[in-house]
Amino acid sequence: MEVSFTPLKPAEVDADLLVLPESAARALGLGEALDRVRFDGGELLLPRRDGDPFTAQALLVIADESDEHEVRRAAGRVAPRLAGFGTVAVALPYPEAVVEGVRLGGYRFDGYKSAPDTRAVRRLIVFGDGDARRAGIVADAVNLTRDLVNTPAGDLVPMDLAARAREIAGATGLEVTVLDDEALRAGGFGGIAGVGAASANPPCLIEVTYRGEGRKRVGLAGKGITFDSGGLDIKGQKAMAEMKCDMAGGATMLAVVQAAARLELPVGVTAVVPAAENMVSGHATRPGDVLRHRNGRTTEVIDTDCEGRLVLADALAYLAESAPDVLIDAATLTYSVMHALGEDITGVLGSDRALTAELIEAGERTGEPMWELPLWRPYAKRLESQIADSRNDGGAHADATIAALFLEPFTAGLPWAHLDFATTAYLDGATDLGPAGATGAMVRTLVSYLERC
Repeated sequence: MEVSFTPLKPAEVDADLLVLPESAARALGLGEALDRVRFDGGELLLPRRDGDPFTAQALLVIADESDEHEVRRAAGRVAPRLAGFGTVAVALPYPEAVVEGVRLGGYRFDGYKSAPDTRAVRRLIVFGDGDARRAGIVADAVNLTRDLVNTPAGDLVPMDLAARAREIAGATGLEVTVLDDEALRAGGFGGIAGVGAASANPPCLIEVTYRGEGRKRVGLAGKGITFDSGGLDIKGQKAMAEMKCDMAGGATMLAVVQAAARLELPVGVTAVVPAAENMVSGHATRPGDVLRHRNGRTTEVIDTDCEGRLVLADALAYLAESAPDVLIDAATLTYSVMHALGEDITGVLGSDRALTAELIEAGERTGEPMWELPLWRPYAKRLESQIADSRNDGGAHADATIAALFLEPFTAGLPWAHLDFATTAYLDGATDLGPAGATGAMVRTLVSYLERC
């Protein structure tokens, strides 16, 4: 999609479709037409008639919105209706939010259908001033995440994800390293190796680095479980059906480092993705087994379905070795965050209150709400093991906090924040900003955070 901004007035732009808020449509003299159909919000498509004060073939009138986040959602909500028009001109406030909304709301993942929808907006004209390049890069990053997460697990095993990371790195000039199963075992990544032991598709660790100008270095870790059966503590069918989404954290971090490079941010960013399939076979890690992690800590595996924290532990320990200024991880980690915060809000916990506050503020800027959950250290007693440094399950209650407490010893005391987006990363129903499935949540928030580092 070609995107441009224009200082012209809506009536002066040549387009197939003109999108206006109600107030602007009335200012063009279309109040009578709106009153005739009793327009009271929502959307109204009006074909052009002789004498209409605009040159577009049709006019789409929508309700007035003045808040940036509402404008983004409004643009996303109407985006599917724009697909039948080649050139679309949109006159709404907050031009960059308009671009993001149209790009995100118009997203489709239909390549597996025998007759995918080939209609698309070829050119988007937005009235006002803005940075079309930035808005496009951010939208690309969100939709890259969506594509990776929506891809069926059989077509995106760990080494496939590594291949995609290499493609991303090659296209953006990033450094990439992939540690295969043999290198993981030799390097002491017992959590990743143990989780991936049962699969016919071996695990790997993916590292993608953008050097920036080195003013600040940020380490990103994203859970990359490309499919989660639950292991020997196997999930039920309903819970397992959507487990291709369990690598959303990894997809998010790959997209964020790509965006940082394309935006040429001065901050250095390294994304590490521990990728594995949590499957069932005679080689599976058993409840009661002990795994040794990258930093030497040991974990008694109590629940093989608490695998995300096992792989993230290795990734965080590995990142911490290079002593970045901050560590941030993201994962579809616990059901408890779903129960606490529902479908709209991402949970954040961490060891540094200033860092969590900065992330929450970034979420507020981008319209991705977050809520800080307590890193209540007395609960760490629930992770005590008689035979290892810790166990990977601390009981049914407060599991989002328990999981974060499990991860903290792997951060080497660095400022660290943990994003648990088990619900917000993948939704059963459509939203204003996209169809059901992967949402690309937290990409815009993390990019906004990096821009202010």
